Amino acid sequence: MPQKIFTVGHSDLSFMRFISLIQANNINHIIDVRSIPYSRHAPWSNKSRLPEILRPFKVQYTYLGHKLGGKKQSIDQIAKQQGITPQQIYDEAIQLLLQLSMRDKLALLCAESDPAHCHRQHIIAQTLIESGIKVIHILSDGHLKEAWKEDKPARQPSLI
Repeated sequence: MPQKIFTVGHSDLSFMRFISLIQANNINHIIDVRSIPYSRHAPWSNKSRLPEILRPFKVQYTYLGHKLGGKKQSIDQIAKQQGITPQQIYDEAIQLLLQLSMRDKLALLCAESDPAHCHRQHIIAQTLIESGIKVIHILSDGHLKEAWKEDKPARQPSLI
């Protein structure tokens, strides 16, 4: 069972600042959990571009925002297309995260820099903590902050 999964928010960071944060924590796999994987403030983070610019740094990229993103409509659409529940989609994506984390050092990528205002803390980290995984948020200043257990249960389909 993996020990840790990291998270990071790109906000308006430059790519060089972002990659320095990733490298400082030996991350070799970015899991994009943005429902809308595009940014005007950080165009380097666009889904169509990010895998290519990470490659020279030996960092793999996987998009899971359609299954772990903060926009409930995305998950509802996939669930309807596949004939399963949104919770099943979420649970399958969490299982994939756990599998990937056994071979790679992961960082979940979202746009929000402050984890206190992001679904990667309020939803995803809660599920991982319940599974015995330590979740560490990489802050934009380089500091690390351990994810905290919240009182409400983690259930992705309840997001708006």
